[in-house]
Amino acid sequence: MDIQAKLLIEVIILFTGISSLAWAMLAGPMTIAPQACWRYSAANALLMLGLVLNSLRDGSASYIAWFGADIVLLSGMVLLRLGTVFLFRLPLNFRPDLLIWLGAAATMLVVPPEIKSQAYLGAVFSIAASILFARLAHTTYQGLLPSAGPRLSLLLVAPLIVASLSFFARLVVILVLENPEDRFISIQTAEAVPMLWFYLVLTISINVLAIGNALSRLIQKIRLLADKDVLTGLWNRRSAEHSLMQLHHKWQRGGEGFAVVLLDLDHFKQINDNFGHQAGDAALRQAALLMKSTLRESDILCRFGGEEFLVILPGVSIKQAHQVAEKLRLCLASRALRWDDQDIPLSASFGFAAISPGLNISQLLCAADQAMYQAKAQGRNRVVEAGVAPLPPSG
Repeated sequence: MDIQAKLLIEVIILFTGISSLAWAMLAGPMTIAPQACWRYSAANALLMLGLVLNSLRDGSASYIAWFGADIVLLSGMVLLRLGTVFLFRLPLNFRPDLLIWLGAAATMLVVPPEIKSQAYLGAVFSIAASILFARLAHTTYQGLLPSAGPRLSLLLVAPLIVASLSFFARLVVILVLENPEDRFISIQTAEAVPMLWFYLVLTISINVLAIGNALSRLIQKIRLLADKDVLTGLWNRRSAEHSLMQLHHKWQRGGEGFAVVLLDLDHFKQINDNFGHQAGDAALRQAALLMKSTLRESDILCRFGGEEFLVILPGVSIKQAHQVAEKLRLCLASRALRWDDQDIPLSASFGFAAISPGLNISQLLCAADQAMYQAKAQGRNRVVEAGVAPLPPSG
């Protein structure tokens, strides 16, 4: 084996081994996208093992060094794509990868595992590797597209596209040339040094891209948790205010109007006092589920604080907001909370308002809040419309 080629193989083996441990740390102790990270860890471990087995090739026939090395390397490529599927939560379709893997394995077993068959084995491996990298590039592009856009996504998957094209070019050279040079088949010769450099850069690029994707998913998860209410899973007050500001800006630029419904669970303190805070938490969760099932996907349901909920209704008139509020009131009142073999009635008082000239966000919420307290004063479990006259500016 050429000394420089041997050194590069050892560097790639070392890098894939460290990468495997790093991904295992992310999946295990740090619990960052564990399903994806465990697959990335296993993929790097298989790539490392495949290179170790490949370095054992000599003049003798060996299923482990020839067939085993190629199949293990292809298995690592399959797991890279599966890790990406789980990372971006894409639909899992394992069948094409399995068919490619089985097809490559069956085709390789046609010839004896020895140096005379290296051109044939190299061609089969190149076909499978080219297709697997193309699938990996497509999967990564699909995952990146919603957040990164088409141009940046294409730029980020460029190393994977280059890898697919490189293995395809290797296949063409093997098929066209009567006696392919060692640099296109064996990785143990001096002629293979440029190809080994390419493999090293490719391995680094794939792991860097995957780490970047994993970190971006972690950041998105942190942002999502910051905008969610832990108890009910609804959007919190911070997120609600942000959504209202966006809708208000669009409305000011000539966009569609919107309305808000503010509601407060009736006699919530009595539920906590008589049945305990766990019952109160259960009441909040049940109310959230009932209202969420009643609203449209475009509506925004938030826990606004304590036992208060805010419903943001884009593109809804004041009359339609009244209908939505009444529908929510009936939904809550129709289903009691079952707790310790007892039925705890649930109801809420509703106030609603629609955006109109002269109202800012703070005034809109204040109007809905005053209407809600009017509903409580009138006996609870009812819907009250806010006054149509603009409130005086605050401060």
